[in-house]
Amino acid sequence: MRMLLTLAATLALAGAASADTLIDAKTIEARIAETMAERLPAQGRYKVMLADPGFTLTLPDAAQGKFDIAGLTYDAPRKSFAAALAFTNANGEREYVRLGGAAGAVIALPVLARDVAAGETIQATDVATLDVAAERVNAQTLRETGAIAGQSARRMLRANTPLFAFDVKKQVLIKKGELVTVTYRVEGIELSTQGTAQADAGEGDAVMILNTRSRRTIEARVTGVGQAVVTAPNATLAAR
Repeated sequence: MRMLLTLAATLALAGAASADTLIDAKTIEARIAETMAERLPAQGRYKVMLADPGFTLTLPDAAQGKFDIAGLTYDAPRKSFAAALAFTNANGEREYVRLGGAAGAVIALPVLARDVAAGETIQATDVATLDVAAERVNAQTLRETGAIAGQSARRMLRANTPLFAFDVKKQVLIKKGELVTVTYRVEGIELSTQGTAQADAGEGDAVMILNTRSRRTIEARVTGVGQAVVTAPNATLAAR
């Protein structure tokens, strides 16, 4: 009985040692994408999809789980590629597998994780990222999360769609005609008064404020809801 168990264990170990290694399509796609970024004249990220998404590369024990990208050509107009994968076969010889598929340069852009209604403020939790074909990106495309979070939607915005500068605007913190607390700081002195906003404005925007006492108009920069600081060093808040 003990001899049978020992023999069975030995056979099991031998089978495990000679087991093939299976490399899935996602792993191969990632390797090809990395190679493209390294070898192509235009550096960047690439998205690769094998023609057969269910393809599996079977590596014999002799390959030790390793394979190389031995050849790679890319047809930019057609957005297609042809590659040769190389590995060591059971006879210790170099063996090749050829395959192809689609590929293209991509840029990771911030997008909305949900639909946002016109006038709604976009929260940081509403922002996700999406790989978008590089040719769809232009000077108006928003590329930074900070350019979206905290902004207000100018129109109905759909999820998982690239956004442009004209799609969003700063959240209005001061509305035209509202009373605003204006602060003026100079040489350790801080003065505050109230004024009437002459236009809508968001954080960091310059806005003209009419001093309700002196009836003078000064320029101030919005710092918060109903709050602004004087930006012109020669401005005065005093009533005269």
